[in-house]
Amino acid sequence: MSQDFKGKNVLVTGGSRGIGFAIASRFAVQGARVVITATREETLAQALSQFQANDLQTVKGLILDLTILTDAGAVFNQASDLLGGEPVDILVNNAGISAPTSLADSDLTDIHRVFQVNLIAPILLSQAFAAQFVSRQDDFGSIVNISSIASKFDETHNLIYGVSKAGLNKATKNLAKNLGKQGIRVNAILPGSIDTDMTRKKYSDPAVYQALIDRLPLSKRGTGDDIAHQAVFIASSDANYITGQLISVDGGWLLQ
Repeated sequence: MSQDFKGKNVLVTGGSRGIGFAIASRFAVQGARVVITATREETLAQALSQFQANDLQTVKGLILDLTILTDAGAVFNQASDLLGGEPVDILVNNAGISAPTSLADSDLTDIHRVFQVNLIAPILLSQAFAAQFVSRQDDFGSIVNISSIASKFDETHNLIYGVSKAGLNKATKNLAKNLGKQGIRVNAILPGSIDTDMTRKKYSDPAVYQALIDRLPLSKRGTGDDIAHQAVFIASSDANYITGQLISVDGGWLLQ
């Protein structure tokens, strides 16, 4: 196993909670210097305090509102400042938002916000990442996109979210083709039902929760650590010959 990230610099969008927090933590545990982003100062401060409490001193943070992102290059300049002037080696496009409404209830504002955060921002950040990436001998840069299994099946109450993630899947494959010669691998992870603060409320009804468990071949929800372990693997040298892949981590959901 070669999952030693000492000397590596990682940027994780939406790294202040949930899956993003787990991913940032796992990279830091493996020796990486990590920069997370959050939309609000209070959220960022709480997350950084928790990293400190967990003895993960190499995690830094910056404020980033992806709904109004126009200059992705400036994000990497800020990250580099926090990393002592060094470039980012690994980008994790984790931040995402949902608009859990039907087609009839979706308005233009909802559609723009979801597509901006879930699809446009990752493309712009990937472009800027490639522009600042410095290739190292026999070592690849890596972009890990956090998509969703919602991109793979029809869900009437979450149309916009699912379509935005399907677009991210397509972007992942296209970016993999375009950036491979530059020494950058690009892959996506498609989480299933992951137990986070954001999703816990959805399954607070015991009957709804049991229906979900009955559906899953592994009979349990996933955790942020399940996604984090996969993210760390796919960004590591153990996965140096893997690019353009959509990797489902879903407890067997898509087998239904």
